[in-house]
Amino acid sequence: MKKVLSTLVVMFMTMISIAQSANDNFVGKWKTEEGFIISIANNNGKFSGVDPKGRPTLYNVRFEKNEWRGTVENHDTGQKGNCEMYLMGKKLKIVAHKGIFSKTFYWVKQ
Repeated sequence: MKKVLSTLVVMFMTMISIAQSANDNFVGKWKTEEGFIISIANNNGKFSGVDPKGRPTLYNVRFEKNEWRGTVENHDTGQKGNCEMYLMGKKLKIVAHKGIFSKTFYWVKQ
């Protein structure tokens, strides 16, 4: 019984730690896994990000249905997909979706 209770407490604490808030602030410079710096700004309540060449990388990131949702673009491959974003301290977890496929990647606050 103690094992079950411990497991439930850990699961609950994990859910709380990744809970999203409409007050999350993504503004700033973020380093991608590839080493690029993405600058994220707040434009009228929606976040957007540009790469070092000034190309939009994040579009229309807004808080809806208790999640941060938007569009992310990879300029190297030319692919765009819907995404969810999760602020985890100094890390930004981005889950991108294209059709039935998804990819998770992390950016680090600079």
